[in-house]
Amino acid sequence: MRIEERITLAKENNWLSGTLTAEERFVAKHIAQIAATIQRERKAKGYTQRELAKILGVSQALVSRWENGEENFTIATLAKISVALEMELCNPLEAKAQ
Repeated sequence: MRIEERITLAKENNWLSGTLTAEERFVAKHIAQIAATIQRERKAKGYTQRELAKILGVSQALVSRWENGEENFTIATLAKISVALEMELCNPLEAKAQ
């Protein structure tokens, strides 16, 4: 099952969610969404993990960790990924339209 499907189908586990703060759940959710987006867009561009790694000047293992949600992202890293995958990087703190 693809990570996007796992995220969509995931139900909140009371045991796990009881041990995490709201902030930790928020971070985990967004890292998973970013990971799924990187994987989806990389595949849409026809890149292997190794090819994307070479474009970005990082290891294939790091790309794998990104796609598995095992890395927290800096803004600089997200900017490099968005350029490589020809994506727009939005400001996550921008106020939503009312």
